[in-house]
Amino acid sequence: MSYFAYHLRRLALSYSLEGMMRFNAWRISLGELKAGLSVTSEPLPDNPTCPEDFRPLENACFQHPYSFYKMIRDHYPVYQLPNGIFCISRYEDIVELSRNTDTFSSSSQGVVAGLKPGQDIEKKIKALKRFGDLGLVPADVLATTDPPAHTVERKVGHSGLNARFVKSLEPEIEKLCHQMMDKFIDTGKVEFMQEFGWRLPMILIIRLLGLPEKDFKMIKAWCVHGVNSQSGIASKSDLMRSQAAMFAFVRYCWSQYLKAKRDPGEGLMGKLVMAAKDPDSPFDDKLAVSTIFQLIIAGSDSSATSMGNALKMLIENPELQKEISDDLDNKLPAFVEEVFRLEAAFQGMFRWTKKDAELHGVKLPEGSRIFLMWASGNRDERFWDAPGVINLNRKNGKKHLTFGHGIHACIGRELARMEIRIVLREFLKRTENMYIDGDAPFVASMFARTLLSLPVCFDSRPQIEPDNSIERAA
Repeated sequence: MSYFAYHLRRLALSYSLEGMMRFNAWRISLGELKAGLSVTSEPLPDNPTCPEDFRPLENACFQHPYSFYKMIRDHYPVYQLPNGIFCISRYEDIVELSRNTDTFSSSSQGVVAGLKPGQDIEKKIKALKRFGDLGLVPADVLATTDPPAHTVERKVGHSGLNARFVKSLEPEIEKLCHQMMDKFIDTGKVEFMQEFGWRLPMILIIRLLGLPEKDFKMIKAWCVHGVNSQSGIASKSDLMRSQAAMFAFVRYCWSQYLKAKRDPGEGLMGKLVMAAKDPDSPFDDKLAVSTIFQLIIAGSDSSATSMGNALKMLIENPELQKEISDDLDNKLPAFVEEVFRLEAAFQGMFRWTKKDAELHGVKLPEGSRIFLMWASGNRDERFWDAPGVINLNRKNGKKHLTFGHGIHACIGRELARMEIRIVLREFLKRTENMYIDGDAPFVASMFARTLLSLPVCFDSRPQIEPDNSIERAA
């Protein structure tokens, strides 16, 4: 099939499928409204002793999930949710399964969260692969592939986000942070997630990829749908709406990539274009577009989430603020690692079994859906000393699972560290007496630990102007 015919068919199918899914979502939502929502009014216990005590797929459990995580670590280390997904909660088990890519596959993770019990996962994956080959949905890449394909893709990703390149971004991040803070610093308040947390990392990834900044709101909406599709608790109609939105998002990624092919440039998008042109590499246009898709969602959402969680923890622990302010170079990086450990942006990641397995006496048949609970492993008393305590002198602080483990450790982790470190430093330097003025609820999701809002009030700290009198006198 010719290049022109491929893209003409891709567009026609994409628009048709998006429209069909939106119509079906509307039709199904009518049935859901008629049926009503089954909501229990019973309060959740502070110290659950069994899964039924905590009702793990209800919204309330996601506001304070850690007592539940401890309960299943202690009593149900392989716990099957009502929707059929097996949760793995202990640190060493998560590490072991992460390393065993022959049995526990990372491929096609988008299928795992929305699959219903009894559905054939491999059949769904084959169908999804056909859609990927047609350019309609993201093809498996990076976090959603296994070796040997993953090895090639990771090499391409590292070429664009290596340590030297990330370090070179520091002045730009500082400048962007200053510009954004200047807009609200004199008002003494900010709705941090909406006005700052979601904006800074997304604007940065938009600039790195050379995308139009005017598209921010549209891209942000798509990212929300992308994360919601992995929540594990979305209604059928909401899941269908999010999946429909992904068709539009993938079309957008294709359009920007095809523009870049005509003029690649030196940026991150250009590196992906050049990698796809290599005749000796299996990395092609479809994988390049899928990499763009994944970088936008993961790069913006995880940083925004961790940024909000970090500021919230800093405000809630005022005694730490002076300690960190007095030794920013050493204490601030240690605090950021404790934020990552205690409030993982992504609570875990999905896998599925390519063959029969067993763990703690629980059989995991071929095709089982697995959720590796990073956030639970990060608080496992079997690995961490006093895991619920913020410890700025923790010797194994960087061994948290928030960025994944093994070959699937996040390639953007150093960029996330830098972004959050810079933002916290500037808030400590430019504000004082911070407090949260209102509710700061989390999104209901077994996947993401994201604040819906974070209303912050503060006093603007007087800035010391440099003394130029000596220069003037000279």
